[in-house]
Amino acid sequence: MQTSDWLLVGIVAFILIDFVMGSVLEYLNEKSKNVPMSSVAAEIFSADEYAKSLEYGTAKYKVERLTSTLNTVVILSAIILGWFAWLDEAIRERISNNLLVTVAFFGVLILAVMLANLPVSYYSTFVIEEKFGFNKTTKKLFVMDSIKQALLSIALGLPVIYLIAWIYQSLESKFWLVGWLAVSAISLFMFVFGTRIFLPMFNKLKPLPEGELRSEVEAYCQSQGFPLSKLWEMDASKRSTKLNAFFSGMGKVKIIGLYDTLIEKLTTKETVAVLAHEVGHYKRKHVYTMFAFSNVQTLVIFVLLGSLLGNPNLSKALGSDTPSFHLSMIAFFMLFTPVSTLLGLVNNSFSRYNEYQADQYSIDTYPGAREHMYTALKKLSVESLKNLNPHPWYVAVHYTHPPILERLANLTK
Repeated sequence: MQTSDWLLVGIVAFILIDFVMGSVLEYLNEKSKNVPMSSVAAEIFSADEYAKSLEYGTAKYKVERLTSTLNTVVILSAIILGWFAWLDEAIRERISNNLLVTVAFFGVLILAVMLANLPVSYYSTFVIEEKFGFNKTTKKLFVMDSIKQALLSIALGLPVIYLIAWIYQSLESKFWLVGWLAVSAISLFMFVFGTRIFLPMFNKLKPLPEGELRSEVEAYCQSQGFPLSKLWEMDASKRSTKLNAFFSGMGKVKIIGLYDTLIEKLTTKETVAVLAHEVGHYKRKHVYTMFAFSNVQTLVIFVLLGSLLGNPNLSKALGSDTPSFHLSMIAFFMLFTPVSTLLGLVNNSFSRYNEYQADQYSIDTYPGAREHMYTALKKLSVESLKNLNPHPWYVAVHYTHPPILERLANLTK
């Protein structure tokens, strides 16, 4: 067997292993949640709410398994039947510039993936979320969101792809360094300014109105030396009834956003306790450490890319005798799957630890936060029908936040 054949075997094997592992984890998680309601769960859910949460979890599980199976079949078909190579050849017949071939290739893939995901997104929104009382999205809004997402993906993704391909073509020996610096700079810009630039394209943001809540939030932030650039209320209720809050930015650009659904469901004290948690992420430097860790991961990827992209066997493994940047990239990331999984485990573990630290910061800095966070998390669990008993292995691979019962138990210590 040639090197390209071994690479093809490796790609197929990693995809199948990833699918099997994902299926096993989903199955274990599905079985893990279906346990009789405990006394602790009874403090959060009524019997009807608990039964509803189990039904909601099962409905999502079935859709996820079907989607995962279909995605795996399509990807394996594309690899084994040479669809990637066919698309590359079809584009080369019409475009001679290598950089534009790469951009067109990824542009077609982006649109194909988005179109393929539309039926699942529609079913999840208008069948599952509708059935369990979460959905507030209209069909018109769904269509507009889908169009905006497609346009943004094209408008943002393709120039970045062109830039990375140009760097590789122009500075092949220093590609790993310059490419990494370019992506890091783009990531930093998006991290600091992305929310205020792109979020208003989908949601209306307005300053939190004057009143008790705003006064409490501003007083707390002032007590912690946390000057806010913006304190927003977001009209999340036009899409869903679920509750949330978010923090974004760094340095002098610090933004806190509150879903209008959260303001409606939580008391002032509970809301400020949740915000104190978000402030805790900033004060404990989680914003910077997670950004730094992300860039270290990106550096590892670019170092490996720089050493492997020039190997023509990557493109040949996908069925093309013409070496290309884009086919080599696809083959590389498929082979990178095990490393990506390991990095994800570390990242998720770090993130869950940070959540406990942020909870503790809220307790330490806001009077009564222990009780207010406890009741707020219970309400958040009920309003989103949280799975109270996720499987530990599933948590390790997929959860960036601790399971709700563990988090509540930690608050009572």
